[in-house]
Amino acid sequence: MSFDTLLKEVESLGDDERRKLMAFMVAMEDRASAGYAAKLARKMDDKSPERWLTPEQCARELGLPETEP
Repeated sequence: MSFDTLLKEVESLGDDERRKLMAFMVAMEDRASAGYAAKLARKMDDKSPERWLTPEQCARELGLPETEP
């Protein structure tokens, strides 16, 4: 697939699909950053409940649409 074809495909995506693509691309950049894995591991190992987020808080932070329970 050519880059121009890829750009046209991205333009045709809906809002949710485009957000998911952007999140994926940001995650790719983060993974390429030096120290990303170590930083992520430290965050995952953090046992301090005062720094935890609920799933709803995570969704808000990521700008995801609200889901009904």
